[in-house]
Amino acid sequence: MLESQKAFASYLKKMQGLLEGQAFTFDQTLLPKVMETELVVPVIGAFSAGKSSLLNALMGQQVLPVGIAPETELATELRYASEPYLLAIKPDGAQERLPVEALSSINRRSSEFSHLRLYLDSDALKAIAPLVLVDMPGFGSSLENHNKAIAYYLPRGVHFVVLTSIEDGNITQSMLRKLDELKTYNTDFTFLLSKCNLRAADQVEEVQAYVDDQLGVYFGDHHRSLTVGNHDGEALQNALSALQPDALFSRLFIDILKDQNFEILAQINLALSLLKKDKAESEQAARALEQALQKLLEQRKDVESDLKDRYSGKMLDRSLRSLDNALNNALEELVTLGSSKNPGAMSNAISDIIRCTLASTIKSEVQDISSNMVDRIASNLNATNGQMAVLDINGNWSEELTGKVKVSLERTTELLSDWSTRLSARAEADKPGGVALYRSLSTVLAVTTSVVNPLVELAIIFLPEILRMLNGGGNEREKFRQKLTGEVFPNIKAELRGKIPSIIDEQLNAMLKKIGDGFEEQITKQKHVVDTIAEENLQREAEIGQNTAALENLASTVKAAANEHLYK
Repeated sequence: MLESQKAFASYLKKMQGLLEGQAFTFDQTLLPKVMETELVVPVIGAFSAGKSSLLNALMGQQVLPVGIAPETELATELRYASEPYLLAIKPDGAQERLPVEALSSINRRSSEFSHLRLYLDSDALKAIAPLVLVDMPGFGSSLENHNKAIAYYLPRGVHFVVLTSIEDGNITQSMLRKLDELKTYNTDFTFLLSKCNLRAADQVEEVQAYVDDQLGVYFGDHHRSLTVGNHDGEALQNALSALQPDALFSRLFIDILKDQNFEILAQINLALSLLKKDKAESEQAARALEQALQKLLEQRKDVESDLKDRYSGKMLDRSLRSLDNALNNALEELVTLGSSKNPGAMSNAISDIIRCTLASTIKSEVQDISSNMVDRIASNLNATNGQMAVLDINGNWSEELTGKVKVSLERTTELLSDWSTRLSARAEADKPGGVALYRSLSTVLAVTTSVVNPLVELAIIFLPEILRMLNGGGNEREKFRQKLTGEVFPNIKAELRGKIPSIIDEQLNAMLKKIGDGFEEQITKQKHVVDTIAEENLQREAEIGQNTAALENLASTVKAAANEHLYK
């Protein structure tokens, strides 16, 4: 177990003991999440970039197929187990257990499965745990397999290892789009220049310098490439060691744990304040919080009623304008792919452009709209500020509430289990120790699977049909260019105009629910403390001094626990 994992688990166990039987709200789900979470590290690159060969070298055994047809690849998680076996995972979460030898043929059934889990008795895999490497389909894979893997792992990866062959000579436009997409998901990457053993040292140095220039221009000077041979498992091991798994794990939880600690202390301080109030003041506080909840429900209905009219249409128009610009900016690249009779590569390129552009635009739009919604709801609660003075809450009550809701919206770490979110009993039975939790970006301010999955599905369904209109048009570049701008691009936008609104409406409704629930949760927490303390005061008026001392001691202990485990 990682040191940060141990520290967080110790802290949460201590908090459970301290708060048992108390009136203060505490997220009891965090401890199992801390104990079970894995760090998924997808390895991505073009077909023939050498991903599988490099991973085989790391594990010290030739187990991953090399050189198979790209259209049959499935994403394969690499996990340690003393008894080797293969699990083929279906989209509904059902699993088929197979011998490791089936890996060479299972890809022929790729349409049946979402991804694979390969368990091996490998010291290298055991050593890097809880990192879980994923051998991703190459960029030359079929549209469906490629998108299927991207949709599943893009929100789940805590870090990506990216391979580009030295033979490419640079970072291609396709790869640059992939790297830019990682930025949308707030995920970092390690860039490996592979197959460097196939080139002379001076050639490697020249290409690496050019690649590093590209990385610096697009992603900042802190990104530099690492050179590896196609069988250089030690170099990959060193790159993985540099990821600092403890730091990766800590980033998943540290802000959430600190926020929760602040929340608990705020509840304790509120209780301490109430112990010093008389009955009339406590009743006034309870009434004010009840009125705030009622106002919140009314404001939530008002915002929901004009959600579509005020935001949805404008968001759709801006999304389609962004897509139109992106398609036209990539026109020459698409013309080259189409003219070279590589429809698969062109399908993947267009699909990537659709997914990357719309995901980035929707994320940006949702962030702007969310702030507007929070302020709009909060403004209706301003009238409660005067009544809340009795609680001795520092500052403006509604502003403090708004700040807490905005912070909760900005937290982009949530944890979920499998594609089926643990709905499959077979998943629990087949995997030793149950189904481990993945990190997933699933708050409304992150780009979520509720955005990427529908976009992926849309591209799979309508894109092949639209691209058929290119057949028979000749391969001359100018004719191809005219077909793309005059027929393909307009048809793509027409299809999306009819289908994107449902995705946008789902995101906006989810955002409003998250915001409303956030305000309600904060008010309800305060009301619970007020009601509990008022009841205790009636029952044990003679013990108020003793209760005050106990709460002050509890606050001190909670602070000490945080200092010991969260602020080292």
